[in-house]
Amino acid sequence: MELNPLTQSQRRLLQLGVVLLVALFLIAYFFFMGKKPSEPVQKNQTVYVQNSTLYAFEDTYSLKDYSDKVSVHFPYLLVTKPEINTTYIYNLVQKKKEKEVKQTLLDYIDNNQLYTKGKTTFYNDKDIGTLCENGFINGEEILCVTKFDVNGAQNMLVAINPNVQKQKRSIYISKGIITDVVVINGKTYIGEIDTNTHKNHIIVDKASVEVPNIINLIYQMNEKPYFAAFKSELNQNTESFYLIEDNQVTKQDGDKIYLFK
Repeated sequence: MELNPLTQSQRRLLQLGVVLLVALFLIAYFFFMGKKPSEPVQKNQTVYVQNSTLYAFEDTYSLKDYSDKVSVHFPYLLVTKPEINTTYIYNLVQKKKEKEVKQTLLDYIDNNQLYTKGKTTFYNDKDIGTLCENGFINGEEILCVTKFDVNGAQNMLVAINPNVQKQKRSIYISKGIITDVVVINGKTYIGEIDTNTHKNHIIVDKASVEVPNIINLIYQMNEKPYFAAFKSELNQNTESFYLIEDNQVTKQDGDKIYLFK
């Protein structure tokens, strides 16, 4: 019986083929092992406004519609779109969108919602008996911006106990229009436009400070209070934000309004 039917030349070709396969394997191995892994695309870890566009982590929203609104009740960021009756809620600590709500919310905290329906405002499913233009959930009270006179532009800030509708107390009667209200570190901040002098003020626990720009949004960032001025005919269509500290405001550098970083 012939044990090895291959000729000498065939054996040499077989050996050469094996050597080539081993060489190709080694080349491929060292090529892929030595190749650096591609770096992941850096995701946006901040929230900011630039040119009337809100950048909320990986999402973007146009703020060019006058009815669109951004508000912050830390740790939540709310983007309200009345045209589609939707509010997008972001958790700033977790850096993600938490939910979408089919309501135009005035405020949100810990699954509690404040919203207007018809001619009144609701706290969850409770009618608080007042129509709020703006609002803030402050523990067991609702801070509600409402009309001082239903036939005028002037408004005021009242505190309402949602469990007892008639329990209402006046906090501040504006000389014009209240643009925002929040509570940060136990202090109440109110933004205001005086319609007689056309000057802007921020009221911090009843102390009024004149500021150089409109106040669209008062918010907390890195445990400090800020306010943002978005593009408007009232400020020559410019954007800026300010640190509020020691009864004065300081304009922040840059071409972005940072709401979280």
